[in-house]
Amino acid sequence: MLTTIYPSALTANSTLAITAPSSGVPAPLHPKIHKAKSQLEKLGSNVVIGETVWTQQAARSSSAETRAIELMTYLTDSAIDAIMPPWGGELLVQVLPKLDWDKISKSKPTWLIGYSDTSTLLCSYTLQTNIASAHTTNFFDLNMENLDDTTMQWHKILSAPSRKHVVQHSSPMYQSSWDALFVQENPAGFDLDSKTEWKSSTGEAVSFTGRLIGGCLNTLTAIAGTRYAPIKEWRESFEEETIVYLEWLDWTTAEAYRNLWHLKEHGWFDGASGLLFGRPSRSAPSEDYDDEQMIYEFAEEIGLPIIFDTDIGHMPPQFTMINGALATASFKDDKGTLTYLE
Repeated sequence: MLTTIYPSALTANSTLAITAPSSGVPAPLHPKIHKAKSQLEKLGSNVVIGETVWTQQAARSSSAETRAIELMTYLTDSAIDAIMPPWGGELLVQVLPKLDWDKISKSKPTWLIGYSDTSTLLCSYTLQTNIASAHTTNFFDLNMENLDDTTMQWHKILSAPSRKHVVQHSSPMYQSSWDALFVQENPAGFDLDSKTEWKSSTGEAVSFTGRLIGGCLNTLTAIAGTRYAPIKEWRESFEEETIVYLEWLDWTTAEAYRNLWHLKEHGWFDGASGLLFGRPSRSAPSEDYDDEQMIYEFAEEIGLPIIFDTDIGHMPPQFTMINGALATASFKDDKGTLTYLE
């Protein structure tokens, strides 16, 4: 049996590389990249920003070749301790075939950090190399000076010598829309305007334990069943069950169900103890079929409990979900926790 390989804890001497394997940042938003760099440096990190970050055309930062070369450079550089894309995007899948996965697996383990389309890379990285990765806030969000405690857990968790017994608690409030944030020139933090209320498909308190794996359903669906997502082989290399966590955006309920069904048919929920779903963003019911009804029905279909409307994904703040780590997810009375066991 294998054990998860954890990159070294971040320290005051760590170097973080910022690269854009999916979308880069348009010129009008470049000042926020400089601000995010400054904010990260205040945490004691050295920050290197790649050329791909500064460009964006045709729904990508640059060609697949250019993105892959820069990413490979950082992944195989022993001086780089963590890699953080500025944000997600649409076309990270183009990069996966151009990476030297054998060379990556033999290089020093590096933290990959982020969410949205970045989770395509994170999930594939962990499934193919057994190296842990961190599904959490993106670099761009760090331009804000007063981020909430839930968001800022990312740095504390990745700086901890061990995450054993580290507990994350559900947030008190979440951001229901990005609209109010983007009209502000320099927002201090997320626009946390709605009360956080976790839910359970059982309607009761529930808890389950397993190795975390997951990310953005919109993009993980694309790699499910391909050589870039060998989830069956990865899962069978461990004694423990898994916890699959997912979030999605811009879909109707029927679209979300079809993509969950696709993962089910590719065995993603086999050997799982339960599922965690983040808050769906910009979702819409299909006629009178809404997300909550779909989730209850899907839980019955797969025979597993689902904790949903959790702090994961595009409606921040969000937890730091470490792919490959053993953890316990618990729900009771509209609240929840995620406790790392190693």
